[in-house]
Amino acid sequence: MKTVTRILLLMSLLSFLGCGHKVPVPGSKLGDDVHLQSLRISGTHGYHAYSNIGYRAERLDSGNTCVTVEVGDDRDRVFETDGALMDTLESFVREYRMDRYKGHYQPKMEIMDGDSWSLELNFTDGSSTSCGGYMAYPPRGGAEAIGKTEGLLSRWLYQEPAEEVGLVSFRYELHCEEGTEIFTLQRKDSVCTVSVQPFGQHKATTHEGIDPYLATRLALDIRWNHMASYTGENPAEEDTSRPRWILSAEYENGQKIEAMDYLDRSTGDSWRQGVPSISEMGLRNDTERAFSDAIKP
Repeated sequence: MKTVTRILLLMSLLSFLGCGHKVPVPGSKLGDDVHLQSLRISGTHGYHAYSNIGYRAERLDSGNTCVTVEVGDDRDRVFETDGALMDTLESFVREYRMDRYKGHYQPKMEIMDGDSWSLELNFTDGSSTSCGGYMAYPPRGGAEAIGKTEGLLSRWLYQEPAEEVGLVSFRYELHCEEGTEIFTLQRKDSVCTVSVQPFGQHKATTHEGIDPYLATRLALDIRWNHMASYTGENPAEEDTSRPRWILSAEYENGQKIEAMDYLDRSTGDSWRQGVPSISEMGLRNDTERAFSDAIKP
């Protein structure tokens, strides 16, 4: 009798902890029979070449996913992919309880020229939720949730079949008072190897088997930031005593890019003293984001 009582108590405890049958979290719109029907996320990102970008993913009757990319005043780009994308997005919603986000999140202090975001979720039972924020995110992993969602969908921002660019190598260096930061990529056929040396470290970490899509993304970042036509300092005459950035890239057609400029250059505008050009700032942010998205498991 004591054994039976212990078993019953154990089963009750497991049920209470959520083991076995999955009980929806109070306030959650997702349950066993309710799934994510569509998701729309948009944001502005300071000096990004495309400063106002939105993505919409919708589950189709066929089981596939329709992805719409909204870029400023450009024509929307529409793609169709398999249903695994919606499954992944739904897993993000469940993991971070994004279906319970609501309202507008903002910092206590006013911040100018920051990032903003908005999110809209629709579910198969007809319910929905929407929210947004400016330089602030929901607690308990909100920033990571928004970042992972936007990062996953950003792949389609760089899908431009008519503008395929065969980038085979890429190297970006930033040398300043904080230290040295270096990103490199080598592509051979469909295999990419990258290395990253963050600030404060003297050795780079190498990652093999990276999605070759990263090469296309970097090539387009170079084009969008007008770096291929940049006429700065000659890298061969580099002054290593000054803070600086260096970019080199090579394409399958033999084209090479070598560009460099100093961060302490005086532009004649006092508020720009010591500030890199807008295009360099864009390239630095885009490079860090692209490598980070590619390396994440």
